[in-house]
Amino acid sequence: MILHLSLLLLVAVTFGCAKPEASTSEPAAPEAAAPDPHDVPITEADVTLPATYAEAIPQIKGYRDAIRRKIEAGTPALAHRALDELDIVLNKLPSIAKDSGIPNDKWESINLAAQDLRNSFNQLHSAIDEKREPDYQAVAEPIDKAIGQLEQVTQ
Repeated sequence: MILHLSLLLLVAVTFGCAKPEASTSEPAAPEAAAPDPHDVPITEADVTLPATYAEAIPQIKGYRDAIRRKIEAGTPALAHRALDELDIVLNKLPSIAKDSGIPNDKWESINLAAQDLRNSFNQLHSAIDEKREPDYQAVAEPIDKAIGQLEQVTQ
């Protein structure tokens, strides 16, 4: 009997003290949404700013075209970098105009057109960030109008 109890105690200690393994039927803890690898924060140092106002207009048009192509191709997440760079260029545009010798009576027009562009492109950027389908056609006309206003400054 003592032998039997000893054996039973040995089995209980060996197998009974192990922690039960987690049940596979329990729901897993929710994971944080993975960040968009294309939405990497940038600074002004990461952007090649146009040296002159005359160089800024084709650069702005290039960003517009790249953003439109990415959206129309069904890969709007790839437009993040162009949207971020464009925002920085548009923010610097009034000082670029000043440094380029654009008369100060044109600065307000430049600033307003740049703000209009930023607002239109921010609508697209917000849609992309919120995983909604960005509607380029909804902002195409205001974008083209604002770029036209920027082009008129030097004419």
